[in-house]
Amino acid sequence: MDQQITNQINQQKQAIFEKLQKAIQLELSTLPPYLTAYFSIHENTNKEAANLIRSVFMEEMLHLCLAGNVMVSIGGQVKLGKDNIPSYPCALEFKGREFEIDLAKFSADSIQTFRRIELPDDMPPLDKNTKATNEMKIGGYSIGEFYQSIISDLTELDKTCRQNGESLFSSDTSNQITETYFWRGGGKPIGVIDITTATTALEQIIDQGEGAAATLYDGDADEYGQAPDLAHFFKFSEIYYQRHYQADDNPLLPPTGDSMAVDFTAVYPVKANCKQSDFELNSDLAALNYQFNQNYSLMLQQIEEAFSGNPRVLYNAIMNGMHDLTPIARTMAKMPIDPSNPNLTGGPSFEWAEPILAK
Repeated sequence: MDQQITNQINQQKQAIFEKLQKAIQLELSTLPPYLTAYFSIHENTNKEAANLIRSVFMEEMLHLCLAGNVMVSIGGQVKLGKDNIPSYPCALEFKGREFEIDLAKFSADSIQTFRRIELPDDMPPLDKNTKATNEMKIGGYSIGEFYQSIISDLTELDKTCRQNGESLFSSDTSNQITETYFWRGGGKPIGVIDITTATTALEQIIDQGEGAAATLYDGDADEYGQAPDLAHFFKFSEIYYQRHYQADDNPLLPPTGDSMAVDFTAVYPVKANCKQSDFELNSDLAALNYQFNQNYSLMLQQIEEAFSGNPRVLYNAIMNGMHDLTPIARTMAKMPIDPSNPNLTGGPSFEWAEPILAK
């Protein structure tokens, strides 16, 4: 193959690597805010809202895995180390809109932020733009548009490769996350071996986030025979409006179905955007946060390992990782940062802490 064409292919591939790594970090950036809101809810309250939030963050883990599968299928490497995790507050900068993301307790404001994150292409911005530090620039008006740009880039590069007798995708899925090593939930992991499976994987991310074919639903019922399930934006909208959608509701309008019981007062007063340094007055809280961060960092380390030839560690990374994180976070939410002030409690900081050992 002509050297000029080889260089062109390598340059295009590198640009796609960078987009896919940003996609992986984008999916990761949503998890701590969703988890913080979830952990702050009083036990045995807000059950419907808590279940909706939980279903979303479990699917965000699926999205991270789907983007990772596409990455390794074209020869890239998934990176989830110290230099790849977000710091909060951070901002997502889309085309024409920008907003801040906080680690914050369950509230109308936090749910509104989650709706901004998952906003579909065909909806106007929910409010005015804001400026913030630690920006992550996303190449599109929405997450869906960003992923569509990756699909377009992959389609163009795949055509160039095939025209020159090369294969962009590997047929070996041993470094990918497939159903063998995954948990049950909405959607499913897809082994990526060609442009068709790559497109299917990335379109699943789009549909679960903002709805399939401009509907309320994520398309999993049609694709995988699963029960109809709302896309993420509409799940958060049900919480925000405290009302369920009906099947024939207009996606551009608020839901019109039965009311949903939401109590934004049944929440621990978790401080926004906690840091390890915030807990100097409470050594027990400091120790719990460090333990949480070690377990969180271990989980990310294991997910990265899963994409490096050891996919078996993924199930333990997610299930054991989440199992270990939940009781620590719930205990922290009940503990005052300053023992003399019970009105401000601790929350996980989601900072990198070197894991003691791999599980």
